[in-house]
Amino acid sequence: MATLSAWALSSVITDLCFRAGLDYDKVNVNGLDGTVEGFYASSAHPVTESLESLARVFFFDTCSFDGVVNFVKRGLPTVADIELNDLVDDGKDVSKIKRKDNITIPRIYNFEYYDINGGLSVDKQTSDRSLDSRSKSEIRLESTVLMDADQAARTVVINHKIAIEEQRGEKEFALPDNWIWLTVGDVVNLMGARIRITEIEISDGFQTYKGVFDRRTAYESTITGVQPGVPTEAPTLIVGNTTLEFIDTHILRDTDDRLGYYVGMSGVSVAWRGALIELSLDGGATYPYSLNSSIGCVIGTVTEVLPTHRVEYPDERNTLTVQLLRSTSVLSNSNLQEMMNRVNLAIVGDELINFADATEVEDGIWELSYLLRGRKGSTAVQHEIGERFVLLERSKLGFIDAELYELNRDLTFRATTYGATNSTTKTVTFLGRSQTERTAAYLKAVRDGGDIDISWQGVGRLGGGVTVGMGAYFTGYRVTIRWSTWPYNFAFYDTMDSTITVTDPGGDVQVSVLQKNSLTGADGSGQAAWMDI
Repeated sequence: MATLSAWALSSVITDLCFRAGLDYDKVNVNGLDGTVEGFYASSAHPVTESLESLARVFFFDTCSFDGVVNFVKRGLPTVADIELNDLVDDGKDVSKIKRKDNITIPRIYNFEYYDINGGLSVDKQTSDRSLDSRSKSEIRLESTVLMDADQAARTVVINHKIAIEEQRGEKEFALPDNWIWLTVGDVVNLMGARIRITEIEISDGFQTYKGVFDRRTAYESTITGVQPGVPTEAPTLIVGNTTLEFIDTHILRDTDDRLGYYVGMSGVSVAWRGALIELSLDGGATYPYSLNSSIGCVIGTVTEVLPTHRVEYPDERNTLTVQLLRSTSVLSNSNLQEMMNRVNLAIVGDELINFADATEVEDGIWELSYLLRGRKGSTAVQHEIGERFVLLERSKLGFIDAELYELNRDLTFRATTYGATNSTTKTVTFLGRSQTERTAAYLKAVRDGGDIDISWQGVGRLGGGVTVGMGAYFTGYRVTIRWSTWPYNFAFYDTMDSTITVTDPGGDVQVSVLQKNSLTGADGSGQAAWMDI
């Protein structure tokens, strides 16, 4: 069948099923919409192959129930909310996820199709996006559906986004018989996760379901394609400028425990393949230090104001909206356990934030929710439109060791894209936050006769969870006592212990504890813990 007039998708599928021997009343296509400009099929192509080709373009699932073959459209709202108490205990851990390695997702999807505006010749559209910088592979898809360049471009991008979403893994769960109405293709909200059912096994008294992660906005795209024919201009080889981010923050891994800072970079153009980064200590007069990098990171800007929030518990009220520098960049979802293990850690302004839920609402614009604020001792503040967003993937960031004399000095960076002559420069002040000690916790001061007993708990910068440690340049604590006529009366005590007893000067007393660092000193070591007694 081939025609240049649009056919309803539902009619094409019904006709294919009829040719395979199914009566019209055994086919349910009521939920499908869209039109087919043309479609190639022959006796050499099984109907199942033709349906798969259509499903790759129009995104539907085929399933059989109620004695009918049903074609279920993707991207619909969830049909049910399933909580833990709804489940049947079949001995399997419902929280377990069979997750694939990010590298299994090819970086490039090539989609070959018949272009209706190009004389029905075979043309190609490409999607270039990946979750893992190690991924260099490509995959080839093809379709016998006739379409224009824009529809083909959207098709390949959506297929790529679906593959990235499904990479998050597979869920297995069991439900009692009162849920038997659920079918393959249904999308459910399983304890907060959107899951599309792919397989059902009927047992005595319950059903076992398998499903993959599904994101509704994965089925949406507004991208335009490369038009067919001979171009009036040569394809662009412009590599464009490099966006450079200087990241003076707390260390991201224990092996970075030294004085230094991170740099991240990226380019807008698909032709961008890296840059030369040079450092000047004299305001740009000379650039004696340099490094090369071909790895880009995910960079963007805040598009809506993000209010502040307490750091003690997750921020479920606010949503962080960012526009990524490259629309092909991808953000993934995570859960609380993964966030506590440094997954989806980003810097917004100078605040470190983890995010769990990432939804692409438009090409390149993402809404991030369920946030952990003020990570690694950074300060949770309100963020304004235009502030930076950088995904802190350590493998995509460079760490530059700094000299002690560079502390509190202006550093000027110059980024020159490979293959370009123009450069961009940025001047920043280096504060040495990689060696900023954390704030001591649980400070307690109690008067005991003529003394004050002071205790606290040190907070390490290394490790995580219950396994933490002080950094290599940690040199103990400075305890400060201020009284009555402060700021004129005070005393300092340096100690390596987490308790100390001092003489009570009487009257109103303030006590502070500061963690010291041999590089940044006592004054530049971080925030002190304070209390009045």
